[in-house]
Amino acid sequence: MEQRRGPGPLSESLDALLSASVRSRADGGPPIPDRARDHDDFGRLERAVEALAEAHRRLRGENAGLRRKVEEKARRIRTLEEKLLQANQKRQDVAKRIDELATQLDHLDAQLARAQE
Repeated sequence: MEQRRGPGPLSESLDALLSASVRSRADGGPPIPDRARDHDDFGRLERAVEALAEAHRRLRGENAGLRRKVEEKARRIRTLEEKLLQANQKRQDVAKRIDELATQLDHLDAQLARAQE
């Protein structure tokens, strides 16, 4: 087995390459893409997109449920409005009938008063 000695020319070249890969435009060198960081960024982006898609699916389902509830409430409101109209019509009919009966009672009272005279 070969024993390793201190840093050699290959190691120094690799160190120079690695230090160059992290240079920025401010240091005067062109940026060299960091593939591992790009991969991590794409992984984060992929997870964010998946989370957003899942939230979208969940909210679409929730929205559909809420729309069904709104439609049920609207049907219930229409039914109650129809019943209210019927009840108001019935109340008006009853009030009219009571007025007619009161008029008949007044008429009978008048006839009775004339008959007793």
